[in-house]
Amino acid sequence: MILLTRTVLIVSDFTLAVVITTMNFQDGGMQKNPLFLNFLVVVALAVCIVRHINYYKITKKIY
Repeated sequence: MILLTRTVLIVSDFTLAVVITTMNFQDGGMQKNPLFLNFLVVVALAVCIVRHINYYKITKKIY
């Protein structure tokens, strides 16, 4: 169970990094994206941070 959770955390972090990088290079930066899309990226980052905090609370380890 813990290994699966750790793997999901790593995959979701990598996916978020790829999406943000692609948005910056393809569209010419975050300023040219619609405001709602930027808001969704911030929400995804916040969810990622919360998931890391919860993982730490459960395992007492930083993956």
